Amino acid sequence: MTEHILNDSVLALTAGQRCLRDSSDRFVEQFVSLFYIISPEKSTYDDPYQVPDYEVALIPAIGLLLVIEQVIRFFQRKQLSRFPDLVVNTGSSLIFTLARVFLLTIVINIFTWLYDNYRIVDLPLHSVWTWLLSLLLVEFVYYWTHRSLHEFNILWAAHQFHHMAEDVNITTTIRDSIVDLVIYDIFPLPLAVIIPPPILVVHIQFSLIYQIWLHNEVIGNLGFIEYIINTPRQHRVHHGKNPYCIDKNYGALIMIWDRLFGTHQTETDKIIFGVVSPTPKTFDPMILQFGYYRDVWQKFNTVQGFGNKMSALFKGPGWAPGKPRLGLISDVPEPDKTLPRYSYDPYIPFWKIVYTGFHGAIVVLGFFLLADHPFIVGIPPNKL
Repeated sequence: MTEHILNDSVLALTAGQRCLRDSSDRFVEQFVSLFYIISPEKSTYDDPYQVPDYEVALIPAIGLLLVIEQVIRFFQRKQLSRFPDLVVNTGSSLIFTLARVFLLTIVINIFTWLYDNYRIVDLPLHSVWTWLLSLLLVEFVYYWTHRSLHEFNILWAAHQFHHMAEDVNITTTIRDSIVDLVIYDIFPLPLAVIIPPPILVVHIQFSLIYQIWLHNEVIGNLGFIEYIINTPRQHRVHHGKNPYCIDKNYGALIMIWDRLFGTHQTETDKIIFGVVSPTPKTFDPMILQFGYYRDVWQKFNTVQGFGNKMSALFKGPGWAPGKPRLGLISDVPEPDKTLPRYSYDPYIPFWKIVYTGFHGAIVVLGFFLLADHPFIVGIPPNKL
């Protein structure tokens, strides 16, 4: 009897160790995938509906990346990311990601319909070359999507919420509006006549996932790597409101399209983050996400003539009658580096931080349940 119990205990312990080892290996594999280090073979599926919701499955790995970033900031004697900023970013990211879970299903249906009825070429599905070509084409479309969000005032109204952040940290990546989400998923639709949908869905997700680590202030010059892929140093330029930073570095993974189309810029001076227009003195997500639409409407009503009214919508946010399509860089003021870093930085008592953090944890738990996250339901996520 005792021997039987002992054998059962050994078997249970062995099974537990194996489960822990498998979970650890899977988590490491997920963590490195944040840097687009994924196997073409393992990330190619026969059916687009088999492709995992990577953006949801990788949330624990993203959380670890945020902790690592804050630890590095501490040892670099930099201010830790502000709590209200983290709350706004995390809250908007949960809404964005949960909406993406449902929207992606619709997008997959459209991708499949376009591919089945209108594809112009039959690329082999299980081919590294197809996988790499798809990556390059998705990057091309992302470049022009991102550039459009900056160069059309009506689209900038959605995207400016992302750039309004005066901190650049891991959570800034997913500080996106719902309108941004729709735009990012609509623009790649033409690719469905070339790329098999299972591969297209993978690259669309990882094109955004890769950018998570780009949003930080702790990693400096990475040398020759900067000529090959996008890096935090290059992406910080994109978030700057210095004149030399405006409308630069749109790429996600690679910078080839920026270099080809003349929008690449290296960091040459201390960067001040944020937007050129005044930042609302609030953390109200509704005002931050949708307040600029009021400015667009006011500009539309103010200018005279049909042509100018259309220009107020479909030219750059810096445009005005008599000026170029994107406005004049000379109109962008040089940031005053002697001013406080934050335009709005209210004091928040510690008890409010604890209170908000507690309720935030409940919201995150609810999000995991709504998203059917494997971390909660105990089902191993699909291997990357």
